[in-house]
Amino acid sequence: MTRRRAFAVVLLALLAVAAGFGALHVASRRNEAAPFPETLDAVQAAPASHRVVFENAVVRVLHVTLPPAGSSEPMHHHRWPSFFLAYDTGGTTAHIRYHRPDGGVVEQPSRQEPIHPGVWKASWMPPEPLHAIEVVEGEHPGPGAPPGWIRVEIKCAP
Repeated sequence: MTRRRAFAVVLLALLAVAAGFGALHVASRRNEAAPFPETLDAVQAAPASHRVVFENAVVRVLHVTLPPAGSSEPMHHHRWPSFFLAYDTGGTTAHIRYHRPDGGVVEQPSRQEPIHPGVWKASWMPPEPLHAIEVVEGEHPGPGAPPGWIRVEIKCAP
């Protein structure tokens, strides 16, 4: 099976699992009250790096990419909790800076990861307040990996 086909199969399986959250549909009052202005939603504020792949009342699936080295994406937020999927092949990661609206910056220097044939990795992410990603140098994911990541936002999570 080609990597592109494997990527599509995994994405479809994840969509099916995420759709199961519909049975647990509970409005998140905490997130409704949080400072997440619609105009700064990732898809609206940073469309070059956040593209909707699928959306319904329960989930929103985004294809997420990094801006080119030497540039930043606009300040944006992710109001819903989500899980992030990465196809990791190893190699050198990008050196990025995570910018917060208060002017704080978190450096994430480039690092060398072991080279391997590729492994899907998933990580849980709570709602993410305003931030911007700056790519100082390099690019990620590594060679042989699909371009970018998949972020599945759970719109009905408590």
